[in-house]
Amino acid sequence: MTNPLLNPPNPMPENLWGDRWRFASLPAGDLWDSFCDRMIPITQLPDSLNPLTLGLPSNVAIPGVVIDGGRRSMQLARWLESVQPQAAHFVPGPPDGLILRAGERDRYILTTFEDPEVHQAGEIFNQRRQGALGLHFLLVQPDESGMTYSGIWLLQG
Repeated sequence: MTNPLLNPPNPMPENLWGDRWRFASLPAGDLWDSFCDRMIPITQLPDSLNPLTLGLPSNVAIPGVVIDGGRRSMQLARWLESVQPQAAHFVPGPPDGLILRAGERDRYILTTFEDPEVHQAGEIFNQRRQGALGLHFLLVQPDESGMTYSGIWLLQG
């Protein structure tokens, strides 16, 4: 059943989507250290959502979505900042999809796919999110080098 308070999902602007994306995870004990002291232009890591402060064991996997934005990386991060991401959800299909809840009522279709391996990764993402009190992250970076990041959001929902 859909929530009547949420708007139907809209496609995210095509001109913002990056080169590729993937599901990922980090141990709760490493999440803060991985991003808090880095120079990341857009950072939304509320202290209230620190996994260790919330009592999660340091080895619990915090799931996330990583977007390699390429040349559009900062443009995508700024757009995400403007829509105020609240939560990302894997929605089984067909086709399968990744939906972003943003602001009070908005939802965006980040991507759709029909790959069985990605479907399995989406199921793991949802399971890990449930096991982590709903915590998950959204990371935008120019490429997969891990040298620079454009934006990081720690979300719950």
